[in-house]
Amino acid sequence: MQFSSAQASRTPEAIAKQKTYKIHELVVLTGEQQSGVFRALVDAEENIKALNEKSDIEAIQKYKAEILSRLNDKIKGILTPDQYKTYLASLEEKNKK
Repeated sequence: MQFSSAQASRTPEAIAKQKTYKIHELVVLTGEQQSGVFRALVDAEENIKALNEKSDIEAIQKYKAEILSRLNDKIKGILTPDQYKTYLASLEEKNKK
């Protein structure tokens, strides 16, 4: 998932809700999965929002990578192996653009 500066003005919950919906459209989440993905995304968005308030660019990049890695681990634990494979393929496709 990409975190753009345009999202900085929205709440972490609003951003997480939109991203959860996009993941749900991609892999059809159960209610329990939706809840777990949403919580993981809110946590990541809150951490990134706090991080973006810092001025040390090097630290921001380092910690943002760590936040995204933890998010990926959480999502991997929530999704089924097939869902996770589809999710990763969509991320790779986005990164190509």
